[in-house]
Amino acid sequence: ERIKIRTEIVNPDVLVVLDPGLLQVGDVMSRLKKEGIAVINTKKAPEAMKADLKAVNKVAVVDAMSIAKEILGLPIVNTTMIGALIKATGLVKLDSLGEPMHERFGKVAAKNIEAMRRAYDETVVR
Repeated sequence: ERIKIRTEIVNPDVLVVLDPGLLQVGDVMSRLKKEGIAVINTKKAPEAMKADLKAVNKVAVVDAMSIAKEILGLPIVNTTMIGALIKATGLVKLDSLGEPMHERFGKVAAKNIEAMRRAYDETVVR
């Protein structure tokens, strides 16, 4: 279902960080719900990331940048991070995205799906 509201999300259940540089901009974890999870594009291990962020929440990490560069040939992590988000949350089934991705990306869908699947496989949740 399409989300139609445009407003600040004060206490999210899930935080997805596409650019690890954003973690330096402030306390990104402070508003995440206590039972929430942060899904982060980083080369760091989840334990190191939790320590850096002083996080009590669950943290899911994946090196989406390396995956995207290797598979897509571009440093664009959007679809790659969808795999990490699915692994971390189970919100949808990974296989349910094949058709929508083919509709959206056409001939480049296969590589995006490959990147998404690899991120799913490589995401570590702690």
